[in-house]
Amino acid sequence: MIDNDDLLYRVDRHYLGPTGLTFPVRIRYAALGLGFAIFLTLFIIGRAIVHVPLSFMSIAIMFAITYVITTKVTRYVNADRPLRSVFRAAWNDLHAPRPPRRGQTVAVRIPAALRAPRSAHGGSPNEGKSFR
Repeated sequence: MIDNDDLLYRVDRHYLGPTGLTFPVRIRYAALGLGFAIFLTLFIIGRAIVHVPLSFMSIAIMFAITYVITTKVTRYVNADRPLRSVFRAAWNDLHAPRPPRRGQTVAVRIPAALRAPRSAHGGSPNEGKSFR
């Protein structure tokens, strides 16, 4: 019999709430920390940069935005694809070189290491070198 690690992924990794007072939805443990970090970031941006007033409605909107962002991100996060690799893939995709648009002029530069050295009198670049 082959013993694999599939049983590790069957473990219920959800937080159901305090004993006797369970939440109506299941929350993954990975989403708790990520959601807290997203809410804290939204709160700091909202209060310090945008100057959103501290009210029930603004906090409710921040919670709603946090919920949407957290569910979108954790949809792609699992044991085989950790959060760091998802962010790295998004970063690489944003900074990847794009093909030129139609009609755009493209300049190709040849690195100095690949250019042939030119002699002062216009002779061949290998003139004066001995090859054995």
